[in-house]
Amino acid sequence: MSCTTSDKSIVSYIISHCYEQGVKYVVISPGSRNAPLILSFPASGKFHCLTIVDERSAAYFALGLARKTNTPVALICTSGTAVLNYGPALAEAYYQQVPLIAITADRPPELIDQADGQTIRQNNIFNNFIRYQCQLPVGKLSPAEVQLTNRLLNEAFRHALGPVSGPVHINVPFREPLYDTVKTESTVSPRVMPVRNDNPVDYSLVEELNSEISQYQKILFLVGATRGESLLNEVVALLAEKGVVVVTETLSNLSGEKVFENTDRLLEYFSSNVGTFCPDLLITLDVPVLSKRIKQLIRSCHPGAHWHFSNQDIIVDTYQCLTRQIRGDALPTLKAVSEKLKPFPFGYMNFWEKARLVTTEKHREFCAQVGWSDFKVFEMLSQSIPDGVEIHLGNSTPVRYAQLFEWKQKHIFEGNRGTSGIDGCVSTAAGAAFAGDRPVTLIVGDLSFLYDSNGLWHRYLPATFRVIVINNGGGGIFRYIPGPSETKELEPFFEAKGDYRCKGIAETFGLLYFTATNADELMNVLSDFWEDKGAPALLEIFTPGPRNGEILRGYFNYLRSD
Repeated sequence: MSCTTSDKSIVSYIISHCYEQGVKYVVISPGSRNAPLILSFPASGKFHCLTIVDERSAAYFALGLARKTNTPVALICTSGTAVLNYGPALAEAYYQQVPLIAITADRPPELIDQADGQTIRQNNIFNNFIRYQCQLPVGKLSPAEVQLTNRLLNEAFRHALGPVSGPVHINVPFREPLYDTVKTESTVSPRVMPVRNDNPVDYSLVEELNSEISQYQKILFLVGATRGESLLNEVVALLAEKGVVVVTETLSNLSGEKVFENTDRLLEYFSSNVGTFCPDLLITLDVPVLSKRIKQLIRSCHPGAHWHFSNQDIIVDTYQCLTRQIRGDALPTLKAVSEKLKPFPFGYMNFWEKARLVTTEKHREFCAQVGWSDFKVFEMLSQSIPDGVEIHLGNSTPVRYAQLFEWKQKHIFEGNRGTSGIDGCVSTAAGAAFAGDRPVTLIVGDLSFLYDSNGLWHRYLPATFRVIVINNGGGGIFRYIPGPSETKELEPFFEAKGDYRCKGIAETFGLLYFTATNADELMNVLSDFWEDKGAPALLEIFTPGPRNGEILRGYFNYLRSD
C-alpha cells in the first residue's frame, strides 16, 4: 500500500519495525525536528496516533497505555530539553518492566555542541534506566546502513520485549529540510523472531525446590504489585491450601479466604513478637512491594532462606537474606512446585489467622469513633466506589491508606510503584482510562495532583474518568513519618503547605467539579459522583492537615494496644 510520508528513508524502517513488533499506539508531542516522524506515522495508517503537548505527561500517559494494553507503546518528541522530559516516566517504566519505545528526533552530529538551537547531547542520555539505546544513521542510507538500521531496531525491540522487558531509546538525527514528502510503498523490514521456550518449566529445578522446601515449617509467599493474572491466582490458591502463608497488598489484585491482605494493619499484631512472624522460607516475585514495615521486619528477623524469582542480570536482595535467585518462567515453575507439595502444619497460618481476627476487630472499633480526616475519607471511599472500577492510587499517603481497608473484590488497583514518585499519577491514570474497558478513578493527594495537572491537557479523557483529590493542604505523609513532623521546616519545606484549590484546573480542562468538607457532604456527593453525566469529573475533598498525622499514628497505636 502506498502513502505519502517523509522523504527521510530512515523513517520507513522505524515505522516498519514498530508495526511488525506489535506497536499499536504512538504518543506524539509537537515539534519541528521530529516533523519527518509526525508526517509519517499517522500517514502510514498502521497506528492509533495521539497528540499530547507536555512530553513528561505524554510519557506517563504512554506508560498507562502500555500497562493496560500489554503492548509496546511508542513515544515521539522533538530535540533538546523535550527529550529530558521523558526521563521520569522511562525510569518508572524501567522498574515496572513496561516496554516504552522512546523515539527522539535530534540535530545531526555536526551541530551537537555548536550553539545550535534546541540542541543537547541526546545520545546515551537515558543510560541508567533503559534496557537498550541506539542512534540511527543520518542522511541517505547506503546498503550497509540499511542493514545496520535493521539490526539496531531489532536489538531495540528484543530488549524492550525480552524476559525482563522495559523502555528503550532510539535517537534519530535529521538534517534539514524536514517537511519534504514522497509517495512510497510500505517497507517490510526483516524482523528477528525471539527464540521461544515451549517448555517453560525446568522439572529438575522443580524437584530440587521441592526437596528443599520440605525442610521448612513456616513459609511466607509475599506478593507485591501485580495485575492479578489467572495463573498467579491459581498458584496462590494452591500454596494457601498446602499451608503456605500468602501475604498480599492492595496493588497485588489478589484475594481469597486464605490470602492475607491489609499488610500494614496485620503486622502490628506481630510488633511485640517478631519471632512468631519470622518465616523459615520467604518466596518473592520480581514485583515491587509497598510495605516498608514488612521489609524492616523481614530484615530484622533473618529468615533461613529466601527464593526470589527474577530474570534480571543483577542480584535483587531486597530483604538481605537471599539464598536463591531463580531465573525462568516464575509462575509455571511455582505452580509445578505447589502441585507436588505435601501439606505443611498449619501452625504458622493459625498465627496469621489470629492476627487477622484481632486487628480486624480493632480496626472496626477505631473506624466507629474516628472523626473527619484522611482516614475517614478512605473508610467512606472503600465502601462506596461502584463495582468494576479500576482504581489508580497516587503515591505518598493514598496508596498507604488503601492498604488499611477492605475494598470490593471486583476492583482493579494500579499505581506507579516502580520508582514511587508523585510526578505522573494523573497522566498514567488517564492513559489507562483511554485504553481500558473499565471506568477509571484516580485517588490522589493535592500535591501529586497539582504536580501533574497537565495530565488532563489533552482530548483523550473518557466521560467515565474520575479524579478524587484529597486536599489536606500539602504533603500529608510528612506529618506521619518520623523526622519531618518534629522539625520547624515541616510546613514550608517538607509539607509545602499552601492554600491551593483545584476547581479552576477542573474548569480549564473541562471536568465537572464536586467538593466536600465533611462526612455528610461527602456522603451526599458520593451518591451521584460516578453517575454518567457525559464528562469526566473531579471531586476535591478538604481534610484537616494537622490532624491527619495524629489520627494515623493513633490508629497504629490502637492496633498495638491490649
